[in-house]
Amino acid sequence: MNKKKWTSLMSVFIVSTLLLAACSSNNEPTQKESDPPAEATQAVNEGDFTFPLKEQVELDILAFKGASIKVRDYNEYELFKRLEERTNVHVNWTLADESALMEKLNLVFAGGSYPDAIYGAMVGGASLSSWAKQGILMPLNDLIDRHAPNLKKLFEDYPQYKAAVTHYDGNIYSLPKAVDAPFYQAPDTMWINKKWLDQVGLPIPTTTDELYNALKAFKGKDLNGNGKQDEIPMTFMYNSHWLGGFSLSNSFGIMDNFNHTFIKDNKLIYAPQEQAYRDYAEYMHSLYSEGLLDNEMFTQTPQVYYSRLQYEEPVVGVASYPINSFLTNGDEYVPLLGLKGPSGEFGWKKENAGIWIGAFMITSANENPEVTMQWIDSHYDFEMSLEIQEGPVGIGLKKLDNGKYEDMPSPDGMDNSEFNSSIAPGYNAPNIIPADNYRNNIFITPRETEELAAYVLKEPLLKYEPLNSVLVYDAEDYEALEDFDDLSNYISTIFADFVINGVTDDKWQTHLDQLKKLGVDKFLDIHSKYQLK
Repeated sequence: MNKKKWTSLMSVFIVSTLLLAACSSNNEPTQKESDPPAEATQAVNEGDFTFPLKEQVELDILAFKGASIKVRDYNEYELFKRLEERTNVHVNWTLADESALMEKLNLVFAGGSYPDAIYGAMVGGASLSSWAKQGILMPLNDLIDRHAPNLKKLFEDYPQYKAAVTHYDGNIYSLPKAVDAPFYQAPDTMWINKKWLDQVGLPIPTTTDELYNALKAFKGKDLNGNGKQDEIPMTFMYNSHWLGGFSLSNSFGIMDNFNHTFIKDNKLIYAPQEQAYRDYAEYMHSLYSEGLLDNEMFTQTPQVYYSRLQYEEPVVGVASYPINSFLTNGDEYVPLLGLKGPSGEFGWKKENAGIWIGAFMITSANENPEVTMQWIDSHYDFEMSLEIQEGPVGIGLKKLDNGKYEDMPSPDGMDNSEFNSSIAPGYNAPNIIPADNYRNNIFITPRETEELAAYVLKEPLLKYEPLNSVLVYDAEDYEALEDFDDLSNYISTIFADFVINGVTDDKWQTHLDQLKKLGVDKFLDIHSKYQLK
């Protein structure tokens, strides 16, 4: 197939009802034609090339971008213009929004005509295992060994990155992304408005009872002085890693999180089965029933949540966000961490390090896998890894004489995040910024400095372990875990019901029975095979 036609075919795939049906078919995938037309780029044989190539090679790459990315073609980025000059590899990019990631990939792979590579998908687990089993993805072990010196060295220095992408069959089908900053292990922070506390004559709460009293004192008062009753004592965006308020559960002796599962004393525990979960839900109900919790905490979008944190005058007494400077008058807010519960329990939610799989995948349709691997290996050079996040040296980054880096100022009228997304793909791209960067202070943004400071306060509170998200399971177990979507959906629904309507003995027993019906024991058994030492 002519590579230049692949992008136009994508739009045909999206509107084709035949393809929608094909998503569930068992047909074998079809690769590109073995004899491309004359205008297609000639394949480059292993060992016959160095960069820049004597003759240009073209690659078709499907890339997933974040909502903040406004460019329509990554070739608009100076970063990729420079990379093309260094390599003589031209990329025909097809950009897709990450919000439609799985739908897009299913359509592409069902259609049988694949791009050469997938960029920035961050997909693992059952999906990656299935694509590998179907032969859609190319094993990368030998390619890494021969054509990826940057990545090979990183795998030697940080074996956890290699372990994260090594599949159950020993093959590597995707490359990693790692921003190995400590604060990813505890990204959420609760903040309370100290100015409001001073106005109502209360100290910073240290227990859940004191928090209740503070929220009670906030309610119904014009604490921001704008003449309106617009104050919200406490707000969350439930079921969000960074914004969901999960860490309050630790005050009751459990660790709730996105998958509701944690490890304590080498035992896997499903939080919604525990009596402590009921105690936690009942506490939240007491706040909700008295109007102390945002009544939109289960329904608000990130945009609505963020807007409430950034009104002209502060309207939120307690909120969850990584840094307080994001909030209006953020200097009024102080950390609210490790509250002791009724039994003296306390702690904070721990998450996995910032390591993701599925950041780059080469498909079996690729006619130039060696060139592709050497091209993507450039992303794993440390300086380019920084440029992927912050923009090119001289535009987004300033390189100092001591080998360290600094952010360059944003143009007038643009904040740092908006500027970065205008010059680099950021978090929707493969790269590795190792932990040494943060230990040695080689490059740390002002925001990361704030997050690290908050992490130092939370680190002593991290008592329980989350599921290790980079462990690789057998294909059969991945398939089995797909049956538990109903369990996750049920918990989201029942927790909202508990908080809004309360918990009775009968309702709690019905809840425990429902967990059994939905297979919670099998769910825990599967994970325990891999997660427990």
